[in-house]
Amino acid sequence: MGKKVSLKDLGISTILAKAWWSMLYLGIFVFGKHIPLPFAKLQTGQVNPLLVATGGDSSQASLFSLGISPWMSAMIIIGMLAQLRLPMMSKMTEKKLDIGQKVLTFFLTVIQAIVMLREFRLTDNGFGSRLAAGLFLMTGSFLLIWLSVENDKNGLGGISLILMANMFFTLMKSFANGLIPGLSAQSANIVRALALFVILLLGAVTVILTNAERRVPVTKLLISAEFGSESYLPIRILPAGSMPAMFATTMFVLPKYILQFFYNLSNWKFFKVLANAFDLSQVSGLILYCLILVGLTYGFSYISIDPVQQADDMQKSGDYIPGCRPGKETERYLRHLINVFSFVSSVYFVLFTGLPMGLTLLDAKLSSLVMLPNYVIILAGFGAAIAEQIEVLQIRGQYRGLL
Repeated sequence: MGKKVSLKDLGISTILAKAWWSMLYLGIFVFGKHIPLPFAKLQTGQVNPLLVATGGDSSQASLFSLGISPWMSAMIIIGMLAQLRLPMMSKMTEKKLDIGQKVLTFFLTVIQAIVMLREFRLTDNGFGSRLAAGLFLMTGSFLLIWLSVENDKNGLGGISLILMANMFFTLMKSFANGLIPGLSAQSANIVRALALFVILLLGAVTVILTNAERRVPVTKLLISAEFGSESYLPIRILPAGSMPAMFATTMFVLPKYILQFFYNLSNWKFFKVLANAFDLSQVSGLILYCLILVGLTYGFSYISIDPVQQADDMQKSGDYIPGCRPGKETERYLRHLINVFSFVSSVYFVLFTGLPMGLTLLDAKLSSLVMLPNYVIILAGFGAAIAEQIEVLQIRGQYRGLL
């Protein structure tokens, strides 16, 4: 007979196995970032900090330059439409919603690949060359989507691991370059020290807020009073976590890609004017970005905790919140709490990820700093989620077999 494996060993081995899978996916990602786009120069010199948060990189024309922005946009659009409970959407099964998301992802990938190709200098501008380069970009985006899904199944960090790695690499590169171009060595070191202090402080605050929660007491009729008194419904201070900070960049660049695509087709300046409105060097861009942040904060909060579904489930199971009647009153109470914490989250995200985008309005040289708080909040929020995932896997070691 083979050696009996304890649950504790099983928990540790599972963590190690998932970590190895994640390292493999990250290795493929790093390797793909250095596979050059055909008929294009690898180094472009054009850095789009918004694209970094979606796994892309416009500073070099490579396999993974496009990132997974189309997929993220499709997820948000389909998720928000499903949350609105429209008659047409409510009748669709999960399989049909998944097909709809994949179709939308494909069309958005085509649009963004065509627009991005115009940002790269190709050595051959023939139709065949542009088609090959466009298909190459699309293939890289689909490969990144596959890596993200596989990591969600086999690794640690879910679909956000690739995005976190891309932001971390960009952050380290910015530090190595001194964050602000044109500074002396001494001034660059001072800026690095101040930025590091802000990163540590903002990261610590984000982790605290991510783990902080309001515990709403719940009485469960089918559980003994001795144990039922311990039951509660947790509502986090940041109900949407770091999702708004990550997906806001996606939803901000999506309209610009679409408008730029139509401008390229029609050469109608109206589309060009609208596309320029989604530019962080303009006041309109800053306002639109902050509005998107607020909208996504409320949207993801209601996706995370659906007051209608939660109140309905509690009423069916006989559970209730002390002082609230089951049904509509419970729904209104939960909706109130979600609105309060969503407002707090909105203020937090606008202050620390939205307003810093306005630095480019002061000086174009500060463009490398605009996304710094955004990267920190995303890395800290999802880093806390990875730590929680590892903790759940370790809990297996606290149980013993019955036999």
